[in-house]
Amino acid sequence: MPVIHALRLTDFRSYGSLDLVLDGRPIVLFGRNGAGKTNLMEAVSLLSPGRGLRGAKADALARLENGLSAPAWGVVATLAGEDEPLKIAVGQVPEHPRRRTMRVDGKAATGADMAALMPMMWLTPAQDRLFTGPASDRRKFLDRFCLSYAPNHGSAFLRYEKARSERNRLLSDGIEDAAWYRALETDMATYGAQVAQTRAKTVAALRAEIKAREDGAFPKARIDLDGEAEAEFADGLDIDTVAANITVRLSADRAIDLRAGRTRRGVHKSDLIVHHAPKNMPAHACSTGEQKALLIGLVLAQARALSGFGPEKKPILLLDEVAAHLDELRRAAMIEELLDLGTQAFLTGTDKELFEAFAGRAQSFYVEDGVLTAA
Repeated sequence: MPVIHALRLTDFRSYGSLDLVLDGRPIVLFGRNGAGKTNLMEAVSLLSPGRGLRGAKADALARLENGLSAPAWGVVATLAGEDEPLKIAVGQVPEHPRRRTMRVDGKAATGADMAALMPMMWLTPAQDRLFTGPASDRRKFLDRFCLSYAPNHGSAFLRYEKARSERNRLLSDGIEDAAWYRALETDMATYGAQVAQTRAKTVAALRAEIKAREDGAFPKARIDLDGEAEAEFADGLDIDTVAANITVRLSADRAIDLRAGRTRRGVHKSDLIVHHAPKNMPAHACSTGEQKALLIGLVLAQARALSGFGPEKKPILLLDEVAAHLDELRRAAMIEELLDLGTQAFLTGTDKELFEAFAGRAQSFYVEDGVLTAA
């Protein structure tokens, strides 16, 4: 199970320098707004593939002082290993401020390497609009889940997107060369099928976990995938057949796509559909509180599902300002579930009282102006 035992931040956001020793229990960060709680959580999120929980570019993360950026920022985590501690690092490349580098024990690493070592999920206030916002947000939410099952999921989607971008360029330029299209559509079909297969497997595992769980403080969700390739996997088709079907659809759509100037369908258009199961109501039609409870329930269900695949799959959870939106009963239920899961979790909030249900079973830190004080 991935557990961060030490965390070092250098010139990251509001932190000039921070060294934090952790003991494996959940971590509570409390303090006023703007104190640096989410900045620390964002630093942890960057130890996984992608741009972290805020989606910020590398050159926007360095500490500012007197209006000037620090030369480079860095985040280093020490994980407990079976034999020796493992060091994972991510940081800005000084000569190329828009680039970042990832390393494991001093050796260059890929996003897939990071995903395999540190499965990670998060909830932030920005995701409160997940069910009412665009489908792209729900795809990103689901694809974060997928990384825990298939660390190469992110790279497969990027390769699909690269081929789609090049196909779109041909379409917008009005080019009709069939050989160019066939080559790009083959790549789109290969990687699109991989993406759809992982999504279908992830949703199937999530459904099974939700079904097996007794009713509790968080409502059960009914989840579906709206996507052609994902539906074919749900119907039992194999990956070669699905890839071939994607190729046929892309070829058949060329004339229409040429008029539109873009690729109109594919795994880049799929959507995650969520219903409040007890009420049989679409999530987007639920109250704000019900939507929040559904989100938390989904994240906890995913963490439980992953735990069933072995301790190394237990994800690190980053829960930013989640407790403030819950009543006392649900706060206590969430805390007990986190403790029962035994996974490392970071939680933020403005008031220490929000986390009373931990009752000494968490590490608590008061955060003020980028300084942490054990509480």
